[in-house]
Amino acid sequence: MRHAIYFTPNPASELHRLGSDWLGRDALSGERRHQPDDRLLGLTASPRRYGLHGTLKPPFRLKQNVPQAALDTAVRRLALQHESFFAPPLALDLVDDFLALVPASACAALDDLAADCVQRLDDFRSPAGEAELRRRRSAGLSDSQEQQLLRWGYPYVLDEFQFHITLTERLTSEDLFWLRPLAERHFSPVLGKSVMIDSITLMLEPDAGDEFRAVERFPLVYNALKAA
Repeated sequence: MRHAIYFTPNPASELHRLGSDWLGRDALSGERRHQPDDRLLGLTASPRRYGLHGTLKPPFRLKQNVPQAALDTAVRRLALQHESFFAPPLALDLVDDFLALVPASACAALDDLAADCVQRLDDFRSPAGEAELRRRRSAGLSDSQEQQLLRWGYPYVLDEFQFHITLTERLTSEDLFWLRPLAERHFSPVLGKSVMIDSITLMLEPDAGDEFRAVERFPLVYNALKAA
């Protein structure tokens, strides 16, 4: 069993609808969705399992004898110490050969929220085992990423953090030739538009390889000025 802290779009939002259709699954409701092209089935297998999301605290195993309720309470308290905000407009980009939705510019509030999730919830995380460390290192890590891996169990956090919403598996140039125009058309209603970050979502993977499902979305403190 693993947990993670994700940003998931508001279930009533166009981003949630379009993203769930693209992946073929709504991670909040568990509903299967019809994808805009049958060729997407294999090229979206991994992101479909994780659900439409932007990672704030990567998947982790709870320490032994730590109850789920304690984690729920901690995530709720953390959410209530952050105000809602608009992230920069979304753009399509490649992140390590994966097609993703990314903010068009830096966002300090988003970086701060992710850092807080990583650091303040770390006491709940069981340390990564040797097999997990070897798997992470097989990608080739910088000195900074190695330090983050050893301290926080994941190499791409804090100074190495890059918020993104993954849409595909790793793509070849042939895949990208037809898939990127399809993604541009499909996501055109949300591209270039700001994203309201109004909650954080506790996710659960019941057993290794299972689909992640939402446990609960915890609202951030509503900020009327930023929402205007």
